Amino acid sequence: MTLDAEALRDLLCSRLCEDVGVVERPDGELMLRTHFRFPDGDGYPFHLAEAVGGGLRLSDHGHTLMHISYEHDVDAFLDGTRGMLLERIVGESSLLYEEGVFAVDTSAERLPEAIFNFGQALTRIYDLTLLSRSNVGSTFYDDLADYLTGVVDEDKLERGYLPDVPNAEAYPVDYRIEGKGRAPLFLYGVPNRDKARLTTIMLGYFHRQQLDFESLIVFENQAEITRSDLARLSDVGGDMVSSLESTDDLTRKLRRRVA
Repeated sequence: MTLDAEALRDLLCSRLCEDVGVVERPDGELMLRTHFRFPDGDGYPFHLAEAVGGGLRLSDHGHTLMHISYEHDVDAFLDGTRGMLLERIVGESSLLYEEGVFAVDTSAERLPEAIFNFGQALTRIYDLTLLSRSNVGSTFYDDLADYLTGVVDEDKLERGYLPDVPNAEAYPVDYRIEGKGRAPLFLYGVPNRDKARLTTIMLGYFHRQQLDFESLIVFENQAEITRSDLARLSDVGGDMVSSLESTDDLTRKLRRRVA
């Protein structure tokens, strides 16, 4: 089979013209019709208007973050690891970002290129939501830190605490929280099986050293920890919270122990 480059070029131009178009809304605003889609099937809202300094502006009118807010906390999304990745995408894609709106300025001649670049950038931004659904430890710990600093007074919260035991450097506590009683609360974030096993070893060591403390284990997703690992952790640990999404349970268990 011999490929006909000219025929393929004509077909491609014809189909692209059919699939990408300008639509005028009843209010007179212009939008672009493309094949860019969110996972639920909704199309990307490409609004087209005149840029302040001349040329054209493509904008999502805030719809990307609004779409993300259906299943995620946008404030958390814009912070921590995801926030840093978002800043990188905005810089690499030369996007404009203000008050939740992503946009890009272009000339009429470069509009086709801008459409694809803008669509690719919005896809990369939405794909950051996948970080919170996977076992990415750095994101989980960022989310846990954000939650704790919003609930516990800063002077009662110590991160990376080294308890008074032999070889303490090998047994750091994720968070030491000043409790209502004599014993402090040791809180551990557990994003995966390896951290569950490590936490089991640490807590068991503290008990053998007769350390006075209470413990609270916060999982990223408890259902993904094997039964045997969970059973061993339960033997040495105190209260557990199945995931960071169980905020009511976590808040209740924290406030019961923290003044």
